[in-house]
Parts: sequence; structure tokens; C-alpha cells
Amino acid sequence: MGEVNLSRSSEFELLGLTSDPWLQRLLFVVFLGMYTLTLLGNLVLLLLIHVSAALRMPMYSLLKSLSFLDFCYSSTIVPQTLVNFLAKRKVVSYLGCMAQMFFYAGFATSECYLIAAMAYDRFAAVCNPLLYPTVMSPRVCTSLILGSFTAGFLNSLIHTSCIFSLEFCGAHVVTHFFCDGPPILSLSCVDTSLCEILLFIFAGFNLLSCTLTILISYLLILITILRMNSAQGRSKAFSTCASHLTAVCLFFGTTLFMYLRPKSSYSLTQDRTVAVIYTVVIPMLNPLIYSLRNKDVKDALRKIWSRKSAG
Repeated sequence: MGEVNLSRSSEFELLGLTSDPWLQRLLFVVFLGMYTLTLLGNLVLLLLIHVSAALRMPMYSLLKSLSFLDFCYSSTIVPQTLVNFLAKRKVVSYLGCMAQMFFYAGFATSECYLIAAMAYDRFAAVCNPLLYPTVMSPRVCTSLILGSFTAGFLNSLIHTSCIFSLEFCGAHVVTHFFCDGPPILSLSCVDTSLCEILLFIFAGFNLLSCTLTILISYLLILITILRMNSAQGRSKAFSTCASHLTAVCLFFGTTLFMYLRPKSSYSLTQDRTVAVIYTVVIPMLNPLIYSLRNKDVKDALRKIWSRKSAG
């Protein structure tokens, strides 16, 4: 009788990253700076690929979509976090929490599949260069992008509807700085085992299928590179894949650690720290990784800058 069910008009209180007022103000400045770099970096990369004729290739169409996803999924988390750093009550409405989880899960899962598609693109470019225009035609590239978004938001729909179909009772304090699945699930007052199994199966399938695609693609790429007679060819092939491999290690390393661990090993502080890496840090680093380590992107940026200076 003492339990109070959460209705659609109720609020969730977010515990946040810290309760120290001074540290909250410091984190506000740090997060604002990183979010600004994320927006600028991804917007510049999006516009550069869009206007540069030299970057109108499947690889850069996929990269443009990656920048869009980084821009979007960071924007579903960071603005609310910035507001909460300065607010006395760190709350989000029931529907707001549901929307944040839906879009975050959709964009993040889409990014998993898109990164796997980028690994397949690098495999086709290095291992089958003569067939590359056919294997990665504009139609195939568009299908991979649309397929990534479809798989991502279908997973998100299942993920969100499963969690928010449960009843929530008593204290509704989310032990996180945004509405993520495991912390929200822990607030339910009914048996969540079926929902947990369903979410684990879908999260496991998404992450493991994408990870296997990436590992197999790069294993075949490595075999092909080692068989090359030309040192210059090997160097070019390695440099072509290096930036993508760096992004893969950052994103999948943190995501696998976060969602495929045994429940007994969960740690509140550890989870929130890892979540900061893949929601704030990685979207900021991706445009830097791809621009600083990619000769074509740097050349295109120089050309546009030279034209602007000459004009």
C-alpha cells in the first residue's frame, strides 16, 4: 500500500555524476567545451564531405553518416546533462526519459552497425580493389546506411517499449546522469527477468554481430596487406584503415564493457565514467581521428581554405 506507481505524468530524478556543487560547475564548463567541439567537429566534417568533389566516395558517405550519428546521439544526452549541472532538482519527465532512451539507443545502435559497414567498406577497398566500384556502388552504400538506421531504431523500439511497459514503484531516483536501460530497469517493482533476458539477447546480438563483422573484415585485410610485395602499398593500406580501427577500438571497447558484463560486476561509479567516454568523449574525438589521420580529408580542407583565402 505504501508503494506509489509512476504514471506518465511523473518525474524521474537523475542522480548525476556528483553532488558536490563546486565540482558540478567545473564539470559544466568541461562538458560544455567538449560538446562545443563535438558540434563543430562533426558539422565541419559533414559540410566538408558534402561540398568536396574529392570526397564523393562510399567511404566518405559512410563517414558523413557517422558524423551525423555522433552529432545526434551526443545531443540526446549532453544538453540535459548541462542543464542538470546547474539545476537544484535534476529531474526529467516520464515521457522525456522515454524519448531520451529511445533516441539514444537508436542512434548508438545505428552507429554500431554503421561502423561494421565501414569495416566491410575497407575490406572491399583493400582486398578487392578492382571490384570495389561494384561491391560498394552508391546503391549498396545507401542500403548499408539505411539498414544501419533501421536496425538501430528497431532495436531501440523493442528496448524502450520493453522497459517502459513495466511498473515503477517507490523511489524513482535514477542512479545515472541520463536515462539508460539498466538504471531505469532497476526501479521496477515487478519481475524484470524476462525483460532483462530479451534486452541481453538483442544487445548481445547487435554488439557481437557487429564486432565479428569488424574482426573478420580486418583479419582478411591484415592477410591481404601481409601478402603485398610493395612496402608503399602496405603503408598506404595501413594508413587507410588506421583511423577507422582507432574509432572501432574506442567505441566497441567501452560499449562491450558496459553492456555485456555480468550483473554482479556492475559498479555505479565505473558505469557512469564509462558512459561519459562513449556519450561525450568519443563523439568529440571521431571527427579529429578521421580528419587528422586521413590524407584525403586534410587535402580537401586545405583546398577549401586556399580558395577562401584567395577569394
